[in-house]
Amino acid sequence: MNIAAMTTATTVSPPSVEERFDSLLVCPDLLAVQMGKRRPGEVAFEESEQNFSRRRLLGVEKAAIAQKRRQAESEASFIGRISEQLHSMILQNIESYIADIPQLYAKTLGLTDDIPEMLDVLSTRAASVSRLEPLVASAPWLFDELLHIVNTPKFRRRDSRGKVIPVETLRTALSFLGIENLRMLLPAFVLKRAMPQITDPFPQIKIKTQQFAYGVAVTARTLAPMSDCHPASAFSMGILSTLGRCAVTRQYFKTFETLHLQMLEEAEKQRQPDVHEALSKIRPQANYLIALQEEFADKLTATLFDFMVFHRLPVTNAMAQLSHPTAPVTDPLARLIQQARVYTRVRMLHHTRCIDKEEVKQQLRGQKFARGALDKLKTVDIFSLPLTFDSDPH
Repeated sequence: MNIAAMTTATTVSPPSVEERFDSLLVCPDLLAVQMGKRRPGEVAFEESEQNFSRRRLLGVEKAAIAQKRRQAESEASFIGRISEQLHSMILQNIESYIADIPQLYAKTLGLTDDIPEMLDVLSTRAASVSRLEPLVASAPWLFDELLHIVNTPKFRRRDSRGKVIPVETLRTALSFLGIENLRMLLPAFVLKRAMPQITDPFPQIKIKTQQFAYGVAVTARTLAPMSDCHPASAFSMGILSTLGRCAVTRQYFKTFETLHLQMLEEAEKQRQPDVHEALSKIRPQANYLIALQEEFADKLTATLFDFMVFHRLPVTNAMAQLSHPTAPVTDPLARLIQQARVYTRVRMLHHTRCIDKEEVKQQLRGQKFARGALDKLKTVDIFSLPLTFDSDPH
């Protein structure tokens, strides 16, 4: 659905499972409205004192209320038109910006040139600390993340006298954590680096995006042996397949802030108080962001993978297939990620009680999971990284 249609269409039937999930990732409150749920303490209008009072109003008072309602609708219509102008400019800006992939990779996502090679190394069975160390060292933010986690109580080591051994060097941190943990932690840190930081008025975006990324990655890693895929590659692609979503989200909020301020300044300069007042009431819109993600996220991820030039991690062709939703999915890794996405979507919606049992069955049945796959997934916490804490430091 295009952006204009998404913001003007009137919902006459319950939203699809996919639409519900898109709303959950951006704005759970929007999902609650779509599902007809009330907030705590909220009563239906027909049950309220307000409605009881209105039934008793005299005709004159009813007419006055009707006039106020028409004024409010007119004001809302005017604000809507200004919002559409603003978001039309945002769309043009984003389309232009995401065409510059090197800028988007380095500036918007904050990623460095050695990240693809590091992810390549992690995907091989010959991955080692000595091969990873120079690649991780090229990204100081990665070193900071590793140093922080390796000194947490879960990974902390003690000497023979029980004294905590502080970890201060990169090589020691990598050795203490171990290759299997690094195969999950390093891609997760790349996601954290790319994640949007300021998403007001939708603070749940970061939480839900990470939850989705972890869910897809852990699900794919768990099912990889049943799909003839390497678990480390499956996990990395599960995490990295959200890079386009992160980029679109970051750019939307950044562009909204910039263009919104420009329009406010222009309205003041042109002495247009009605436009200025309307603009002051406009905030980032969930429907616009959802539409932008739907339009660009997977395509952008595929373009980013192509730009990153992986030599061993087999994600480029797989993501290219996933970025064309109507095309057949023949790549084994793409098929696995598709299954993992659907499963994670179902788990997240089920947790919020926004999907019924029949819909769950329909969603899962369509993916043709291998025998025993769903039973195995029931035993896994897919939203947490399955790290181990007994890695040999030598």
